[in-house]
Amino acid sequence: MNTHDQKENSPEEYTSRGDFYAEGLTESLAEEEAAAQDDGSKKTASWSSDIEQTLLLGEQFVGVIGGIVDLARVEALLAVRTLPKIMMLWLLMMPIMLLTWCAFSALLAWSVFAASGHVGLGMLTFFLQQVLLLLVCRWLFVKYRKRMSMPYTRAQIDDFLRSAQHGFNRSSETKE
Repeated sequence: MNTHDQKENSPEEYTSRGDFYAEGLTESLAEEEAAAQDDGSKKTASWSSDIEQTLLLGEQFVGVIGGIVDLARVEALLAVRTLPKIMMLWLLMMPIMLLTWCAFSALLAWSVFAASGHVGLGMLTFFLQQVLLLLVCRWLFVKYRKRMSMPYTRAQIDDFLRSAQHGFNRSSETKE
């Protein structure tokens, strides 16, 4: 063996090569540990971000529920205040129908009969006026009854449920 081969195969050469490999291994392990720490800090940052988003969602939920409760309270108050009006209207509708029938039936029937000479035409005029009065009363009754059904509160609740369902569907699609 020549001296070059001896140097190349000497234990000192193996040690230096071993140190080289050991240093490379140590560096790669250090890089992996740093990457793992970065992933851990990313996971921690993601976790804290998720917690913040959940807390914000909870605050928004409480705000929406508070708004719906306030709206329901105001509409219930409006419905209670409308109740006497609708009852008065109902009580007035009965006498109006009876008084209109009694007071104007003879007058209108006689006036139309005197002008045209046809009894049927007088009766038709009377009937159409009664129908018109009933339609006006019915329109007011429906208007007041609709107020009592709290339409804005129901619309607000429906809107909230639709948006919540849309949000849950979007978040489940994102996770998949």
